[in-house]
Amino acid sequence: MYASIDLVADRLARKLRKYKERRVEGHHGGSNMGENLSQALNELETDEDVVEEAPEEFVDPEAPVITKIKSFDLSKPISVEEAIFALDYIDHDFYVFRDGANDEISVVYKRNAGGVGLIQPQQ
Repeated sequence: MYASIDLVADRLARKLRKYKERRVEGHHGGSNMGENLSQALNELETDEDVVEEAPEEFVDPEAPVITKIKSFDLSKPISVEEAIFALDYIDHDFYVFRDGANDEISVVYKRNAGGVGLIQPQQ
Protein backbone atom coordinates (compact mmCIF):
# COMPACT_ATOMS: atom_id res chain seq x y z
CA MET A 1 0.00 0.00 0.00
CA TYR A 2 2.83 2.41 0.83
CA ALA A 3 4.46 1.63 -2.51
CA SER A 4 1.35 2.67 -4.44
CA ILE A 5 1.09 5.92 -2.40
CA ASP A 6 4.76 6.68 -3.17
CA LEU A 7 4.14 6.01 -6.86
CA VAL A 8 1.13 8.35 -6.96
CA ALA A 9 3.07 11.03 -5.06
CA ASP A 10 5.94 10.82 -7.58
CA ARG A 11 3.53 11.13 -10.52
CA LEU A 12 1.76 14.11 -8.97
CA ALA A 13 5.07 15.81 -8.27
CA ARG A 14 6.13 15.29 -11.90
CA LYS A 15 2.83 16.69 -13.21
CA LEU A 16 3.05 19.72 -10.93
CA ARG A 17 6.63 20.38 -12.07
CA LYS A 18 5.54 20.23 -15.74
CA TYR A 19 2.59 22.52 -15.05
CA LYS A 20 4.81 25.07 -13.33
CA GLU A 21 7.35 24.97 -16.18
CA ARG A 22 4.60 25.58 -18.73
CA ARG A 23 3.23 28.50 -16.71
CA VAL A 24 6.63 30.14 -16.31
CA GLU A 25 8.14 29.37 -19.72
CA GLY A 26 4.98 29.67 -21.83
CA HIS A 27 2.99 26.81 -23.26
CA HIS A 28 3.56 25.82 -26.92
CA GLY A 29 6.12 28.54 -27.51
CA GLY A 30 3.82 31.40 -26.51
CA SER A 31 4.75 34.25 -24.27
CA ASN A 32 5.53 33.23 -20.73
CA MET A 33 3.86 34.36 -17.55
CA GLY A 34 6.88 36.42 -16.45
CA GLU A 35 6.73 38.61 -19.57
CA ASN A 36 2.96 39.11 -19.25
CA LEU A 37 3.29 39.95 -15.57
CA SER A 38 6.02 42.54 -16.09
CA GLN A 39 4.07 44.12 -18.96
CA ALA A 40 0.92 44.29 -16.84
CA LEU A 41 2.83 45.89 -13.95
CA ASN A 42 4.34 48.48 -16.28
CA GLU A 43 0.89 49.32 -17.65
CA LEU A 44 -0.45 49.71 -14.11
CA GLU A 45 2.25 52.23 -13.29
CA THR A 46 1.39 54.34 -16.35
CA ASP A 47 -2.36 54.03 -15.76
CA GLU A 48 -2.08 55.73 -12.37
CA ASP A 49 -1.42 59.03 -14.15
CA VAL A 50 -4.65 58.77 -16.14
CA VAL A 51 -7.77 60.29 -14.56
CA GLU A 52 -10.30 57.61 -13.64
CA GLU A 53 -13.39 57.49 -15.80
CA ALA A 54 -16.90 57.29 -14.40
CA PRO A 55 -17.80 53.71 -13.43
CA GLU A 56 -19.97 51.84 -15.88
CA GLU A 57 -23.61 51.26 -15.03
CA PHE A 58 -24.46 47.97 -13.42
CA VAL A 59 -25.85 45.39 -15.83
CA ASP A 60 -27.97 42.70 -14.21
CA PRO A 61 -26.84 39.33 -15.61
CA GLU A 62 -30.19 37.77 -14.72
CA ALA A 63 -32.27 40.46 -16.41
CA PRO A 64 -34.80 39.09 -18.92
CA VAL A 65 -33.76 39.30 -22.55
CA ILE A 66 -36.16 39.83 -25.45
CA THR A 67 -35.62 36.90 -27.79
CA LYS A 68 -38.32 37.49 -30.39
CA ILE A 69 -40.31 40.48 -31.62
CA LYS A 70 -43.53 40.21 -33.63
CA SER A 71 -45.54 42.99 -35.23
CA PHE A 72 -49.23 42.86 -36.10
CA ASP A 73 -51.54 45.19 -37.99
CA LEU A 74 -54.15 46.43 -35.51
CA SER A 75 -55.67 49.05 -37.78
CA LYS A 76 -58.77 46.96 -38.61
CA PRO A 77 -61.19 46.85 -35.63
CA ILE A 78 -62.99 43.57 -34.83
CA SER A 79 -65.65 42.62 -32.32
CA VAL A 80 -64.97 40.86 -29.01
CA GLU A 81 -66.73 37.75 -30.32
CA GLU A 82 -64.39 37.63 -33.35
CA ALA A 83 -61.40 38.02 -31.03
CA ILE A 84 -62.58 35.10 -28.87
CA PHE A 85 -63.08 33.05 -32.04
CA ALA A 86 -59.51 33.93 -33.14
CA LEU A 87 -58.20 33.05 -29.65
CA ASP A 88 -59.44 29.48 -30.12
CA TYR A 89 -57.41 29.09 -33.33
CA ILE A 90 -54.04 30.44 -32.20
CA ASP A 91 -51.47 28.70 -30.03
CA HIS A 92 -51.36 31.42 -27.35
CA ASP A 93 -53.28 32.13 -24.17
CA PHE A 94 -54.13 35.69 -25.25
CA TYR A 95 -55.14 37.70 -28.31
CA VAL A 96 -54.52 41.43 -28.79
CA PHE A 97 -56.98 43.29 -31.03
CA ARG A 98 -58.58 46.67 -31.75
CA ASP A 99 -62.09 46.63 -30.32
CA GLY A 100 -64.70 47.72 -32.86
CA ALA A 101 -67.02 49.11 -30.14
CA ASN A 102 -64.61 51.74 -28.79
CA ASP A 103 -61.67 51.64 -31.27
CA GLU A 104 -59.21 50.91 -28.41
CA ILE A 105 -56.59 48.16 -28.10
CA SER A 106 -57.93 45.27 -25.97
CA VAL A 107 -56.84 41.78 -24.97
CA VAL A 108 -58.83 38.58 -24.59
CA TYR A 109 -57.17 35.76 -22.66
CA LYS A 110 -57.81 32.22 -21.48
CA ARG A 111 -58.31 32.18 -17.70
CA ASN A 112 -56.72 29.51 -15.51
CA ALA A 113 -60.07 28.88 -13.84
CA GLY A 114 -61.69 28.36 -17.24
CA GLY A 115 -63.47 30.76 -19.52
CA VAL A 116 -62.18 33.87 -21.26
CA GLY A 117 -61.17 37.24 -19.79
CA LEU A 118 -61.17 40.68 -21.41
CA ILE A 119 -58.71 43.50 -20.67
CA GLN A 120 -59.75 46.96 -21.81
CA PRO A 121 -58.15 50.38 -21.24
CA GLN A 122 -59.83 52.67 -18.71
CA GLN A 123 -62.20 55.22 -20.15
